[in-house]
Amino acid sequence: MKRNHVFSVRNLSMMAALVAMQIILARFLSIQASDTLRVSFESVPVILAGMWLGPVSGALVALIADILGTVISGYGVWFPPIALGPVLVGVISGLSTKYIFKSDLTAARDTWKVLATVVVAGIVNSFLVGAVTTSLYSIVVMGNTKAFGALLLYNLGQRLVSKPLTIVVDAVLVALVNKAVYKPVIGRIINRA
Repeated sequence: MKRNHVFSVRNLSMMAALVAMQIILARFLSIQASDTLRVSFESVPVILAGMWLGPVSGALVALIADILGTVISGYGVWFPPIALGPVLVGVISGLSTKYIFKSDLTAARDTWKVLATVVVAGIVNSFLVGAVTTSLYSIVVMGNTKAFGALLLYNLGQRLVSKPLTIVVDAVLVALVNKAVYKPVIGRIINRA
């Protein structure tokens, strides 16, 4: 069996655990201050999935967690564009680990690489994709009649308040978890023949 095969039993088991962690962090341990302002650490399991299992697995963890989380939370409609941000987080994390840095990023000298990966993924998710897709969601699903540009500026303004701190905390959490857990646990699971 190929070591990094996406649909191996080991990878599927780890992806399932990371999906469960993401749902718990996103749906039950997040703070929803308004329709567009939400503080959560839901990206951590998606980033770890990308780093540990690769970009495809990171994307799958994000997508499945988003769909299941929508169902569990009782939202009537799953809006696929909103899943694009988290999917990109998984892809960016996996690509940076596997192809850019070509390392498991567990060495102390690699901490800056983990931090850079999380910050780039967070900026793409929160400010480039997230602000646009939540504005679209507000218009398409919620029936908001404000102009798209006005909603986008409003969403960007709210994100500028909460997301930088969230991204920094995500980066620190990912660096700590990756360093503490990868070699003794995850690396052994992935590398087991």
